[in-house]
Amino acid sequence: MVKERPVFPLAVFAYALSFGLTAASNKTLTVPGYYCASGAFLSPFAVDSGFVERNPMAYIAVLISGWINIACLVSLTIRWRSGNGRAFRILRVITLLMVPFCWIVFYDENLFPREGHVLWIVAMVFALFSDSLSSSREVPAASTS
Repeated sequence: MVKERPVFPLAVFAYALSFGLTAASNKTLTVPGYYCASGAFLSPFAVDSGFVERNPMAYIAVLISGWINIACLVSLTIRWRSGNGRAFRILRVITLLMVPFCWIVFYDENLFPREGHVLWIVAMVFALFSDSLSSSREVPAASTS
């Protein structure tokens, strides 16, 4: 008999937990994960056009960072509805390629990643690649004599 290890549910739990932990900080400020996520998603819509012209790389980094969680949830939804098809495999890689844009935002804002950010990334990797990471082990069947 083959017994599956529950990587995916634990990864989704860790992903949700990461939003409650400190995601970034500097000497005077600690920023929880939910604030980073909502701020990165909403702030591109609230900036003036002068900021975009003065610092286009920072604007693009915030814009992409704000869509990481949406991309992750969409790819997990595609996986749940359609399986590990081509669309899911492409979107999960795109989702992970978006993560370095957070680091550009951290650098621009003089922030350092903390435990919530690390857990967020690790949980996304495990959730998006749980099909590859799940291992099966043989459980000896009970002998009937």
